Amino acid sequence: MISFVRGTVFSLEKDYVIVDSAAGLGYQITVADKVVSSLEIGNPVLLYTYMQVLDNEIKLYGFLEKEELDLFLKITAISGMGARAALNVLGTLPPNEFYQAVISQDEKTLNKIPGIGKKSAQRLIFEFKDKVELQNIHSEKSGAEISNDNYLLEALEVLGYKRNEIMPLLLDLKSRNELDERPEENIKKILRYKAMTVK
Repeated sequence: MISFVRGTVFSLEKDYVIVDSAAGLGYQITVADKVVSSLEIGNPVLLYTYMQVLDNEIKLYGFLEKEELDLFLKITAISGMGARAALNVLGTLPPNEFYQAVISQDEKTLNKIPGIGKKSAQRLIFEFKDKVELQNIHSEKSGAEISNDNYLLEALEVLGYKRNEIMPLLLDLKSRNELDERPEENIKKILRYKAMTVK
């Protein structure tokens, strides 16, 4: 297994890059479009990689961030979601935005991904909704903000609500800066907001 490739960018093509390693070997690595556009020939690069062995070919997939590789593996583990679909996801959305779209059940954002229609978007939401934790969302939140969010979710779970039905409401209220510094007030706001959305 090749875990990563470090070297110099030798060639850039539409959907792959060739990396000249220190050992004098050139690795052809399939990548998302945005990776190709972010690299320059002659510059050093390190790509986290996954080697796919098929009956008639071996392919090496590369990612600039470890989180991207992790998401790629999770998507390709879903029946019917191949490597191309996973690369399209990563070429369109950073992992944190993908996780936010899943938690928010935002089909519209997922539909922006090439090759992801309504059914595929619903499939991704279904497969990921119970697996995504708040910590998976790598944003500019401080530790205190994450702790407060977890406190709210845990408190509402005690009241009988499921995390995946509360999380979209929490993210929506946060995006509109409608949350208070006091957790008890935020719980009330979320419950009121949920009651309004049910009507």
